[in-house]
Amino acid sequence: MAAIWFFAGAALLLAALALGYLRWWRSLADLSRAARVTLILTTVGGLIGAVFWWQDMPASFAWDLPPLASRMLGAAATAFGIAGLFVLERPTQARGRLHALVSAIYLIPLAVAAIALHLDRFDLAAPISWGFFAAVGVLSISAVVALSADRGGAPRSLVFAGQSAWLLVAGTLLALWGLALFLAPATAFPLVFNWPADALTSRLIAAMLLTVAAAFLVARGDAPLVPQALLLGAVYGLGVVIAIVPNMLRGLPWPPLYLAAFAVLGIVSAGFLLAGRARAG
Repeated sequence: MAAIWFFAGAALLLAALALGYLRWWRSLADLSRAARVTLILTTVGGLIGAVFWWQDMPASFAWDLPPLASRMLGAAATAFGIAGLFVLERPTQARGRLHALVSAIYLIPLAVAAIALHLDRFDLAAPISWGFFAAVGVLSISAVVALSADRGGAPRSLVFAGQSAWLLVAGTLLALWGLALFLAPATAFPLVFNWPADALTSRLIAAMLLTVAAAFLVARGDAPLVPQALLLGAVYGLGVVIAIVPNMLRGLPWPPLYLAAFAVLGIVSAGFLLAGRARAG
């Protein structure tokens, strides 16, 4: 049954990618081929994967995730997908480059850690494991090539002071939290380290914290990148809150710091995003 779901999901993904190619490939002519591949694959793949991960469907991921972590992965995939749609509909080299950067930051450290430290967590007889490594490998390579190819773009423009301060403070705190989770995932301090007995899952969550942090810190230097970064942070922050709610409703353990921190991330990022749209017209 797991193999059937895998191949059905793969067929759905390929069909969606074909439609994405027809819809966006030519409109992304200012981006390198690698940037276009990275953008379309992560956007379409994220939105499709999110459907399965939000439901914590069996065998929908390369290792067995706790239900809350699976929903948080769904939130991350949704954030990647929606932020990717923003770039696909408003493409510039700078935005394509930022998307390639956050894709590389999300995938490459996780792939290295999985192979070097956690290979025993993967069932190498299962198609989903090989699908995971194939997807991560292709996307990592395309993201790195895109970063090497797209070096130009328009001159940078100033970011509003309030936005800049938020991006700096939130980006720095998320980077510190992400680094702590990634480098010391087994720390016995459950307020911050929610899965101390599952280092690979902790590193999966850490990868998204580092990703949002990178988007924030890069965007604070260039105003046209701010909506893209804020959208990523807003969708992920509010998505994590939604992911935690089922645990609360069912009387299951839930992480209070995660709820508070990601609520602030989502609400403040969304507020700045809406304020920026109002200023723009």
